[in-house]
Amino acid sequence: MSERRPVPAPMIAHRWLIALIVVAVGLRLVAALAYAPHDDANTYWMMATSLMSTGHMTDGMGNVAYYSAGYSLFLVPFFWLFGATPLVAHLVNVALGGTCVWLTYLVGRHVLPNRRWALAAAAIWAVYPVSILYSAYFAKENLMIPLFVLQLLLIFQYPASKRPLLSGFILGVVYGFELITGAAILATGLLIGLAILGYRLWPISHLVGRLRPALIAISGCLIAVGPWLAYTTHELGTPVLTTNGGFNLYLGNNPKATGRQIGIEDTPIGPEWHDLKDRLGEVKAMSHLGDLAKDYIKANPAHAADLSIKKLAYLWWPPVQSGKGAESPLEMAMRLVWLTFYALIIPLALVPLLKPKSLSRETIVSFGTVVLYCAPYMLTYVVYRYRLPAMPIMAVLAVYGARQIYLALSGSRAQRRTESA
Repeated sequence: MSERRPVPAPMIAHRWLIALIVVAVGLRLVAALAYAPHDDANTYWMMATSLMSTGHMTDGMGNVAYYSAGYSLFLVPFFWLFGATPLVAHLVNVALGGTCVWLTYLVGRHVLPNRRWALAAAAIWAVYPVSILYSAYFAKENLMIPLFVLQLLLIFQYPASKRPLLSGFILGVVYGFELITGAAILATGLLIGLAILGYRLWPISHLVGRLRPALIAISGCLIAVGPWLAYTTHELGTPVLTTNGGFNLYLGNNPKATGRQIGIEDTPIGPEWHDLKDRLGEVKAMSHLGDLAKDYIKANPAHAADLSIKKLAYLWWPPVQSGKGAESPLEMAMRLVWLTFYALIIPLALVPLLKPKSLSRETIVSFGTVVLYCAPYMLTYVVYRYRLPAMPIMAVLAVYGARQIYLALSGSRAQRRTESA
């Protein structure tokens, strides 16, 4: 009788990862089929279908580029191949959700010491309630989340790449399409630059040696955003990623601003907004709002700074809000599960900061990615879903923090056993 060979650890990890992805896909498929999209979800659907039917993208409110177009553009090829139906969009969302579980595991392999800890991070994201629920929505976060995690993974992989030009180009393309999908990631491009420059800005000879891959990365980014910029130039007369920058800046910086989302009708310019937009057009009207916001910040720096701090707090505030209208027992239970997950992830993710000298480069880059992602929202306004793209990274950092606590407790037990011997 032949002796059974032990299964290699990598194969075991891969089996667990496949199981997690299957679970994640199954949960997201159930959620996608059980819930109906609403609000902004319908807007992204309309943007995709209007482009297919007329050749011109519209959000149903007369805007060309107010909403980020990346998610809608991503849906179009699938609609062409399989039909523009909710089921097709839901299946795309489910596939993106499963892909993000895999990407979270790969990021964990760089930040965490072994496969088991990386699997723990992937498991958190596989069953994180909001990530499951969002598969039902035709919302940009479905694409923005895996792209954001992929960007971090590519940053980790770049220093060891044997083909830095190709790796830089891919980084640039991913970053460019992220910009079209959600311009809030703009500041995280700084980390791409640092990765390509080797995290060294001196001596100058070092920078010169890194100039070529940096230019290749910029070229990749331009190739990704170029078609969309060409389209907005044709439609609006100027190349823009999105026109909502000034609009959002004004909503977050005006005499009625609270730090949270408010309607334009609730601001001082509300009564004249529609006439202003009709007269100036989409680009100039949004730019005008941006100018008003900048003037307000200059005139009220202390209040603007206070609002920025509040926005950061709101962005990471525990999900204790209630839904609209009467909540079913199932919805109340789901909110409690969401709150429980969140209450575990965020404190654990902050634990590594208690020992900053022990942080690896990958951990520092992970924290830096989250911080740079949050920065624009301190200038505009905040809703809960804005933090969602950063949550897979926070899940990895939470496992890192849990491991630190585990090692500290294990060390304490060992020390006590030694002292009592």
